[in-house]
Amino acid sequence: MTPAVVFVLLAVLGQTSGQSGSNIARGGRVTQSSVAFGGVPERAIDGNQARIYEQGSCTHTNLESRPWWRLDLLTTYRINTVTITNRGDCCHDRLNGAEIRIGNSLNDNGNANPRCQSINSIPAGTFTTFVCNGMEGQYVNIVIPGRPEYLSLCEVEVTGQLAVSNIAQFGQVTQSSVAFGGVPKRAIDGNQASNWNQGSCTHTNHESRPWWRLDLLRTYKINTVTITNRGDCCHDRLNGAEIHIGNSLNDNGNVNPRCAVIHSIPAGISKTFMCNGMEGQYVNIVIPGRPEYLTLCEVEVNGQPSGNTPNDQNIARGGRVTQSSLGWHGLPERAIDGSRASIYGQGSCTHTSRQRKPWWRLDLLKTYKINTVTITNRKDCCHKRINGAEIHIGNSLNDNGNANPRCAVIQSIPAGTSKTFVCNGMEGQYVNIVIPGRPEYLTLCEVEVNGQPSGNTPNGANIAKGGKATQSSVGWDGPPENAIDGNRASIYGQGSCTHTQGQIKPWWRLDLLKKYKIDTVTITNRKDCCHSRLNGAEIRIGNSLNDNGNANPRCAIISSIAAGTSKTFACDLIEGQYVNIVIPGRKEYLTLCEVEVTGIESDDSFEHPYG
Repeated sequence: MTPAVVFVLLAVLGQTSGQSGSNIARGGRVTQSSVAFGGVPERAIDGNQARIYEQGSCTHTNLESRPWWRLDLLTTYRINTVTITNRGDCCHDRLNGAEIRIGNSLNDNGNANPRCQSINSIPAGTFTTFVCNGMEGQYVNIVIPGRPEYLSLCEVEVTGQLAVSNIAQFGQVTQSSVAFGGVPKRAIDGNQASNWNQGSCTHTNHESRPWWRLDLLRTYKINTVTITNRGDCCHDRLNGAEIHIGNSLNDNGNVNPRCAVIHSIPAGISKTFMCNGMEGQYVNIVIPGRPEYLTLCEVEVNGQPSGNTPNDQNIARGGRVTQSSLGWHGLPERAIDGSRASIYGQGSCTHTSRQRKPWWRLDLLKTYKINTVTITNRKDCCHKRINGAEIHIGNSLNDNGNANPRCAVIQSIPAGTSKTFVCNGMEGQYVNIVIPGRPEYLTLCEVEVNGQPSGNTPNGANIAKGGKATQSSVGWDGPPENAIDGNRASIYGQGSCTHTQGQIKPWWRLDLLKKYKIDTVTITNRKDCCHSRLNGAEIRIGNSLNDNGNANPRCAIISSIAAGTSKTFACDLIEGQYVNIVIPGRKEYLTLCEVEVTGIESDDSFEHPYG
């Protein structure tokens, strides 16, 4: 079957998700040619296929010549498919003629890379999958050439496999010392130049047991390690060096299992050592047993991600984040994006406004025993701003979490470096970083947390059960109290689900009897039939009973909840006595099999993030 036929079939049949394989777009970074109407580029990889612009999940550029959107996958992939969801409320033909381009170049912002497909059209509110037949690239661009236009994307999903055989160049490196400017990063710069004056070789001091270490950031099964030796002199210095691979940092990683001993590598030559699938996050090269210089002109590593994870897995990546304010587009999510990039313009650092006592908070969603917190500081300027910051850990949201017990005070972190603070198993759901005592900006380029789930539970009890429920009408004996009976039974005949009449804008309301700062709302959907009725419902929270409470601020839109399952929505501490679930804009039945709410009692001194 030809690629053209495959594409036509996918375009016709692909309205139920044309992808086979995981969506690798979600782990990437995005940018676009401009931002209009709040349509930031991250919306296209938020995992939400909502097609109505007001639902807050579509991107938007200005009207401009050749608007574009770019996904950086952070490494090279062989791209199988690109699936694009188009806007449904208006303007679907704006995408006509757009092009999908894939490659490794940033010339013309990536728009000069080879073309996978041209988008003839995508019907309003639907998605189409485009087959790219294994095209290789780190960047996926969508660009509208040839005319002034707006570019709006409601979701972009990408499937593919890692293509780059050398996984070393995406890691982080360090070594026992630096001499003559021979920094450790030179060994993973992609350049096998072997003469010292070409500026591509590392160099330590003359010392006992010099070493160099590569951190692959996750566990891999290592097939081979290829080392390029110096060519202009001194090639026998590497004789007797050892390659070690594993997940331990004991003795700086040099006690991990040994893959090979380097008996010799001729001057200026690259030699490959077989490691036969040894598992590890760290690759060390060490010269044991004698004082020596260690020089490496290139280290290349081939392997595949392992199904295992090291004992120091970063649990921050699965959490939710917020901060006291937002400055210079420095979103709080940037600190848990998996990138230690420390130049602000690289788009991976947070930033608050200048304020008294700025803070950033990570919600781990359950209680952990926290071993360590690692913080990467900004490099291009202002690294002293973090001096005196404190790390707090606990289960309370009093003072936005800043009143929890203190793990450590950050005296200083050198520019562009990462520093680890030991917290000795402190228990908590929340990790806060706060600068007390002075007006300041708070910028974090990465926060990594290591710990294990605790047997204790946070102050995340379901406060819905103590409230009173009502709804717009009652049908089929489904009273509103059924949604707060503590039972997630999702078959209607089991008697634990609510039900309204079929009506315009049906609603259900929970009165918590006092004001709370709402953290999460969890909804269990009906299983035996009709689960799509909840699609498009809204969660609203506040203190007003105008329009029966449906005019209060919106926490979330329920795009969908699978039949018989429970889904949790984060409400970022919206304050209110009332929690409403309403289906706006159409005649519908509203059925809820359980509604669970977590939060803490409100007080007058609470100041919501972002003011």
